[in-house]
Amino acid sequence: MKTTGNTIIPEWEIIQLSEIIKAMSHPLRYKIICLLGRGEMSMQNLVTAINTSHSNASQHLALLQDSGLVLVRKVASRVYYRIRDQRTLRLLEISNQVLA
Repeated sequence: MKTTGNTIIPEWEIIQLSEIIKAMSHPLRYKIICLLGRGEMSMQNLVTAINTSHSNASQHLALLQDSGLVLVRKVASRVYYRIRDQRTLRLLEISNQVLA
């Protein structure tokens, strides 16, 4: 176990958090998370907004989904993505404040 101040953080939480931060660390995935912070978006709208191929966007979104950062919803042939937990957006806000 690691400690932060007076709080003991279990090793599994440290590993989980580091995996989430690693998933967000790629510039394109960071941009996707920022866009999804505005609300749910279709795959097509995300592809257009991030200016990349469908295949590339799909790979990054799969990683974000696997890490638990985004949820997917399918309606007929359309796929929609959204942030799973709004605390993710607070983490981004704090990161931006640290860098400001």
